[in-house]
Amino acid sequence: MKKNLGLIVGGTTFALFMGEAIIHYNMGRKKSNPEHKFGLPTKSVLTKLALVVGIFSILNGVVIQEVKKVM
Repeated sequence: MKKNLGLIVGGTTFALFMGEAIIHYNMGRKKSNPEHKFGLPTKSVLTKLALVVGIFSILNGVVIQEVKKVM
């Protein structure tokens, strides 16, 4: 379990923050177009969101794993 802490944290962070990114995407679309209905972004935009969220999720997992070693 302890060896997989970075992976667990990274995966959890990705899942939660990807949901947040999609919500923020929809909030921005709604602001510029009040008629916008909630939905997933295009495949291209979703891929870009996933890459950004993925990079920071990995960094979060690595940082937490390193901090845990010090404690």
